[in-house]
Amino acid sequence: MNRNMDRNLDGKKWIYLPVEIKVRELDAKLLLAYYAVKENYRVIIGEHRIVEIASVYYPNGIFFSKGYPNHYRKRVISNAKKEDHILVELDEEGLIIYDESKYLTERMNVEFLEDIEQEYCWGNFQKEMIGTAYPQCKKNCYITGHPRFDLLNKKFRSLYNDSVLRLQNKYGDFILINTRFTNYNHFSGMKNENLEPNTAYIKDLYYSFIRMIKDLAEKYPSLNFVIRPHPGENLTSYQKAFSRNSNIFVIREGNVVNWILASNLIIHNGCTTGIEAFLLEKPVLTYLPIESKDFDVDLPNKMSFKAYSVSEVFDFIDYITSNRFIHNVEYEQHVRNNENFLSNYYGGLDDEHAYEKIIRLLNKLRIKNESFSLGEIDFSIGKKNKIKYRFDSLTIKEIQTFFTKIDQIEKTINKVSIRKLAENLFEISAL
Repeated sequence: MNRNMDRNLDGKKWIYLPVEIKVRELDAKLLLAYYAVKENYRVIIGEHRIVEIASVYYPNGIFFSKGYPNHYRKRVISNAKKEDHILVELDEEGLIIYDESKYLTERMNVEFLEDIEQEYCWGNFQKEMIGTAYPQCKKNCYITGHPRFDLLNKKFRSLYNDSVLRLQNKYGDFILINTRFTNYNHFSGMKNENLEPNTAYIKDLYYSFIRMIKDLAEKYPSLNFVIRPHPGENLTSYQKAFSRNSNIFVIREGNVVNWILASNLIIHNGCTTGIEAFLLEKPVLTYLPIESKDFDVDLPNKMSFKAYSVSEVFDFIDYITSNRFIHNVEYEQHVRNNENFLSNYYGGLDDEHAYEKIIRLLNKLRIKNESFSLGEIDFSIGKKNKIKYRFDSLTIKEIQTFFTKIDQIEKTINKVSIRKLAENLFEISAL
C-alpha cells in the first residue's frame, strides 16, 4: 500500500481493535466500534496481525488487547507499548478459568499486567482473583462484562433474525452440540501418545460425545444434529466419524448466537455456549458421561440441566419436544438460582451494557493528539502468519450490514465512513 499524506486528527482518539477468531469476536468488536464512533473515536479494526502492523504506522492511541498466553502476550503488549499506545485489555478467556494458578502465571503475568492501563473484568470473581494475586494492579481492574454477552440481550437479538431464519429453513428442527476437545482433537492432529491427565480426560469426553451423538441420530431420525467444534479443533475427525449419518452436520461457520437461537436445544460439556444459551433463554443440557473434580468446568455446567447417561439425554429431548419445558415451576426456579450464581462471575447482568461501561472508561484516558505522515506499509508478515480458520475474510459490506441493523434497533442513522486500508483491515470514523 502506498499512501503519503499528512493528516490532522481533528480531536478524534484512535482505538485499535484486533480480532483473532472472527466467528467468536467480530460481532462484539463491531458493536463496541459502532458506539465508540458515536463518541468521536476513530477505529482501526481487522485481523489481529494486520492491526498490530497498522498500529506501528498509524498514530498512538488505545490498543485493545484481547488476552493471550505469555509468549503471545509479550509480543503484543511490548510492541504496543513501544509505539506509545495506551493498553487496555478484556481477556476473552477471563470468564471460565480452569486453573487459577495457571491463569495468573500464563495469561495475567504481572510483568505485562502492570503495562495495562485498564483491565476490563468479566465479573467480580476474575477481578478479585487478579487483585489478590497482584494487589498493586487491582486499582486498574474494572468490572465491565463483555460486549459478546451484550449481544445476548433482548435489545440486540434482532441482529440475528435473518440468519436464524435461514438456518431454520435449511436445517429444520435441530439440536446444536458444541464441543471443546482441542487438547485431544487439535486442528493439527490428534494426540495419542504420552497424554497428560487433562488430555486423557478430554480424549475420553471426545469419544463419549461421538458415541452419544451417533445414538441420538439413530433414535431421532426426524431431527437434525449440528456439531459445532471449537475453533481450535479438527473438523475432519468429526466428518469421518459421522460420514454415514445423513442427519448430522459438522459446521463451524458464523457467530454461535445464530445457531443457538435457531436450535431447539443445546448440548455441551463445560463450554461457554452453555452460559450463552442460558442467557438467550434456550434449553441447554450438559452431558457428563465422566466427571473429574480436577478437570470439570463448573460455571457453564452449573447453568445447564445435567445428563449423566445417553438415556438421560433421551429423556431430556423427549421433555423438550413435548413442549412442557418453558414456563414451568422447575424451569423458573432453575433460572433464578443460576442468575444469582452467575452474578459473581459475570458483571453484566445489570441494566447497563458492557460496551457502555468500557467506553465510559476509555473516555477517561488522555492521548496526545498529533498529525502524522503515512508512507508505505508492509503487511506481508501479517499475511504469512494468517491462520485461515481463525479469520478468513472481512468486507466493507459486512461491517455496513451490521451497523445498519444496529441503526434499526436504535432508530437512528449513525453516519460513518468505512475505509478499507488493506486486506482485512478497516478504518471507521464518523462523517
